Amino acid sequence: MQQAVKPKARRKYDAEFKTHVLKILASGQSAPFVAKALGISENLIYT
Repeated sequence: MQQAVKPKARRKYDAEFKTHVLKILASGQSAPFVAKALGISENLIYT
């Protein structure tokens, strides 16, 4: 018998987190660095 695979739940980021990411980027850090430091995908930053 096979177990059903549950789809991954999408994480929601609040406005405060998004503002924090933008401030870090504005301070001169690169998107790949910020993504790695925060544990999120680089593509998420560009989106």
